[in-house]
Amino acid sequence: MNRPVLSERFDVDDIRRIREYNSLRHANMTREEIVADTKKNAARLLGNLTGKRCGSQF
Repeated sequence: MNRPVLSERFDVDDIRRIREYNSLRHANMTREEIVADTKKNAARLLGNLTGKRCGSQF
């Protein structure tokens, strides 16, 4: 399972790739683990959007 490669435009296909990737990653997790993972990645994304670097690109 490789991280999805996103285009510069960030279009519908990119969103589909991210959803498929997350679906595979979350397949063997509990609900609590999925929520914690989603919150962690959302915080990283919001940090990147506001200019604060909190980790990797995705």
